[in-house]
Amino acid sequence: MTESSNASNLTPPVQSVVEDVPGWQQVQPRIPDTLQRRTLEKRRSIREIVFGGQDGILTTLGIITGVGVAEGDRGAVFISGFLALLAGALSMGVGEYLGRKSEREVVQATIDMEKREMESDPQGEFTEQVAYYKLKGFSAEEAEMIVRRLTQHPEIYLYEMVRDEFGIDPREADDSDLLRAPLAMSGSFAIGSLVPILAFMLPLPILGSTLVALLFALGALFAVGYFAATLSERNPLGKGAEVALYGCAVFALSYLVGHFIPPLFGHAPVPIGG
Repeated sequence: MTESSNASNLTPPVQSVVEDVPGWQQVQPRIPDTLQRRTLEKRRSIREIVFGGQDGILTTLGIITGVGVAEGDRGAVFISGFLALLAGALSMGVGEYLGRKSEREVVQATIDMEKREMESDPQGEFTEQVAYYKLKGFSAEEAEMIVRRLTQHPEIYLYEMVRDEFGIDPREADDSDLLRAPLAMSGSFAIGSLVPILAFMLPLPILGSTLVALLFALGALFAVGYFAATLSERNPLGKGAEVALYGCAVFALSYLVGHFIPPLFGHAPVPIGG
């Protein structure tokens, strides 16, 4: 008889495999934490920095260079630029906060559902977890021994169940650091937005400031990529060039759309990016 067909015989009935541990319904998934994991979690903020910074640079660049060319008024450039900075930073921060909060709520709902399943069908959940360990290469006897030991530590048992069944880290439900990502996103957008605005503070003609804004934006995009590479152990020059080229492609596409699409509908070209 094969191992899979004999699994039900190797796993004896489980009476209250979880309920006999007092207060298990209140536990949260837990696994020993490490300094390396916390360090990686902080480094993962690079996503918000790259996303917010690049968006701030390109969005504000398109607005103020377009206004600069169309209006020829430095005051209009500053007003539109700082409005774009404020609106964009707030929008990015709030959007990131609500997105993260919703994600955590979905993960927590999944954890709560798993707790209910463990309560209503402990035998089935036990057998299911044994099957997961067999898929990892353990024999039926080894898998059963491991899971029986896990049932005596329900917070780790719950962690293993959620991780193996749903492929998620239950620590995503932890809302103790909910503001870090939104603040990183909002702050990086604001800093990125300032880059092209600074060019119009120089004592240059509007056209000259526009060209300098383009150069500032290109340099800032390269710096964002360079910084990202220092955290991911990639070639900093290559990563900087990659981000800068993507930014140039986005800006060029925006320009072409603004220049050629409006005339199709009887409107003058929109001076996006000049």
